Amino acid sequence: MLAQLNQYLHQDDNNSSGTANPAVMGNIAQLDNSHVAAMLDNHLVLSLVNLEEEITLKNGRTFTSEPTGIVNYHNTPLNLNLFLLWTANYPGNYETALKRLSQVMTFFQGKKKFTPGNSPGSNIAPFLDFSLTMELLSLSFEEVNHLWGSLGGKQLPFAVYRGRLITLQDRRLLDGGGIIREIEVTGRNAMV
Repeated sequence: MLAQLNQYLHQDDNNSSGTANPAVMGNIAQLDNSHVAAMLDNHLVLSLVNLEEEITLKNGRTFTSEPTGIVNYHNTPLNLNLFLLWTANYPGNYETALKRLSQVMTFFQGKKKFTPGNSPGSNIAPFLDFSLTMELLSLSFEEVNHLWGSLGGKQLPFAVYRGRLITLQDRRLLDGGGIIREIEVTGRNAMV
């Protein structure tokens, strides 16, 4: 996603941005650290600010059946929503910050869904079956205040997106065995 956004930004700027990658991943809460600030200045910064389990999908199947008659048991997958903060960190250049933020929003308006098939070149081996849909969130003034207060910084031009849905599934099996085909009852007093 980040590589595609950088490609979009270069095309939108006619390759005149002057920065190899205008969008980078980083912790915007560490802008008071001079080393981190130097890496994040004059960039769009992507920060993960929250994870949320999608509990509506929690009661999935805990077993799979193979054509050979074997049943494999596993835990249900972990389905997560990602809350992504896009911050336009352009100190002293508010106009550029607003332009970059507008470009991010336009990019996600044009491409809301990311899958392995439409995200070439991404290193997503653990998430081979992922489908990430980006939704712009509108925060209230109170939520904005809490967000930037928890990040410990002054508010910069930003947008928060919810990325739905990343599924994590451990490939290890809990147990396995054959399918129960009949129940045998022995003894006179056996309960059915």
